[in-house]
Amino acid sequence: MNYLFRDTDLAARRLKVLADVYAPTSRAFLEAVVTNTPRVAVDLGCGPGYTTRLLAEVTACKRAVGIDASEYFLSLARQDAPEHISFLSHDVTQVPFPIEPSDLIFCRFLLTHLQDPQRIIKRWATQLGPRGLLLVEEVEWIESEHPALSTYLSIVAAMLEQQANQLYIGPALDAMPVGDGLQKRMSRVYRYPVSTKQAATMFSMNVPAWKNRPFLQEHYAPDMIEQLEQELHSLAETSTAEGEITWGMRQIAYERI
Repeated sequence: MNYLFRDTDLAARRLKVLADVYAPTSRAFLEAVVTNTPRVAVDLGCGPGYTTRLLAEVTACKRAVGIDASEYFLSLARQDAPEHISFLSHDVTQVPFPIEPSDLIFCRFLLTHLQDPQRIIKRWATQLGPRGLLLVEEVEWIESEHPALSTYLSIVAAMLEQQANQLYIGPALDAMPVGDGLQKRMSRVYRYPVSTKQAATMFSMNVPAWKNRPFLQEHYAPDMIEQLEQELHSLAETSTAEGEITWGMRQIAYERI
């Protein structure tokens, strides 16, 4: 897995911002689909554990398990974790997981960083118990006419594409054939507006992770990246604008049959 934004302290702080911003979309998704209390719920690519705690809260599961390959993120996740929430180190692309078959597997913004998502989904399905749910939340589209925000998004989309990943992976996931013991229980696009300040805060925290990559240096002028970073910082500090950027979140629920 080639995680574009790395696992530094800055990345961890950025994931806290991201968790706060997108908690309403994931909460709405979980509340719409999960009708029975899971015994075991698994959060793939859990990072510092924010989504794992949200998963536990919304589903009232008996046990929640976050899985991630970053020991640094896991060390943060384990701090003050309730007894029914635990965290395991494992490559989420490999099965079996180091846990018994689960009633619920959840991931958000993970498949966009993985290659061959159809194969990965089939692998994950093998880790579900009977009638278990696999919930996937990814980006369908992002609409923005703000120059700095639009420029940032075009750069990230290009970087992901050159490493065989997709920023806007939602349409491909929705079109993917379902088989191997899975059925699609729900697939929808959840429209979610984000303030310019929130978007710029997330974006500005990402730029240091990738601005020195060879791909950037080959395709974008250093002055242009520097100016973009400054504009994002300024928006993060001062913007009060609303309605300048909106996410379309593809939310897919698979059920094992």
